[in-house]
Amino acid sequence: MDTFIYGIDFGTSNSAVTIWNAATQSVVADPRVAGVDASFLYFPYSFARMTPVIGNAARQRYVEDGMRGRFFQAIKTILPFTSFTETIINNQSYGIEDLIAIFIHHLKSRADAVTRQDVKRVILGRPAVFSADPTEDQLAEDRLRRAAELAGFTEIHFQFEPIAAAFAYESRIHQPERVLVGDFGGGTSDFTVVQLDPRRQKRTDRTTDILATGGLPVAGNKFDAATMWHKVTPLFGRGATYNSWGKQIDVPESLYRTICQWDQIVFLNNAKKMDFLWRLTGLSSDPAAFERFRALIKENQGFALFQVLEAAKIDLTGRTTTAIDFDHPQIPIHLRMTRSQFNRQTADLTAQITGYLDDFLAGVPIKPNDIETVFLTGGTSLIPKIRSEFVERFGAEKIRDGQEFTSVADGLALSAPLFFPELHG
Repeated sequence: MDTFIYGIDFGTSNSAVTIWNAATQSVVADPRVAGVDASFLYFPYSFARMTPVIGNAARQRYVEDGMRGRFFQAIKTILPFTSFTETIINNQSYGIEDLIAIFIHHLKSRADAVTRQDVKRVILGRPAVFSADPTEDQLAEDRLRRAAELAGFTEIHFQFEPIAAAFAYESRIHQPERVLVGDFGGGTSDFTVVQLDPRRQKRTDRTTDILATGGLPVAGNKFDAATMWHKVTPLFGRGATYNSWGKQIDVPESLYRTICQWDQIVFLNNAKKMDFLWRLTGLSSDPAAFERFRALIKENQGFALFQVLEAAKIDLTGRTTTAIDFDHPQIPIHLRMTRSQFNRQTADLTAQITGYLDDFLAGVPIKPNDIETVFLTGGTSLIPKIRSEFVERFGAEKIRDGQEFTSVADGLALSAPLFFPELHG
């Protein structure tokens, strides 16, 4: 009987599963597990325990339901937070492991439908760094392991996501290459320098081939937040003043920091904050802005607005100008954004990534000139400014890409011989 192992990339923005057949030592190609699922969970509002909606269907259902239930995006970023213990949904308590287990089980079920087995072995991806704090980093991995157990796996191994991406690239080459892998997702940007050789692909020990690995928690979601801050928050009153006992006071910036994370907007929906915003409609220098601000909170439009901002970011990967159009009757937003504006607005984020990259390369035991190939993967790698920074450092002729959203899952599956050598003869 065939022995299958799953590679699961549970990502901040998107997730994927790839199946490894240990008997044939090959990846199983099947349309039922091809592509990615958005890493969304939606619990419709109910007095009873409800089966959550998962993936892209969750986003659609959430919008159709008027954004009333509990919607989760970027759950992965919560893993290292010791402050998060549980949340109550429809009168039921869920830990972070429970929420992630729902999604991992969804991916497992898709793959089990292909293999027709209840597969118990999995290689899970993890970023190079969940948190700079070693205790929080270990907590995140422990929670992810527990989620996999709750999803039905019993033999669980972890592989760094950039290393998995490297192995995916290795399956496409025909001769040895020294490769820098940049894996840019929604929550983290990770790097690995690795010696690849297709002849070594099925060896059970590749530790000497991995020259360095590292990463930082700056990626696609923060680019969306930057667009919100620079382009959109002025329409909600950022920069306005209000009259207080005859003095003009600046509206607190903390309000706008909060709405730059869509999932934090709900915490403004309390009597104290809403009363303050109501008073600003009469006392501020921009009353209409605070009408929009109140509607953003009362109508629960944060997620829908950030979907528009993300779409604009994606549009700018192929065009030099895009529209930010949000048609809610109480929050009409119609802006234009150019790629050059986007680059200026996110320059500090790009600088954090490139600064880390330069420090990372300085610690690698080979010179940057000895890196023969740069493999870029993950959705954020498609941002032109990010790509141009690699071209500037290494030259366009060294840049490789492709399979931006599935390469990590493929590489996790290709890692199977390292973790389950007993199945590979």
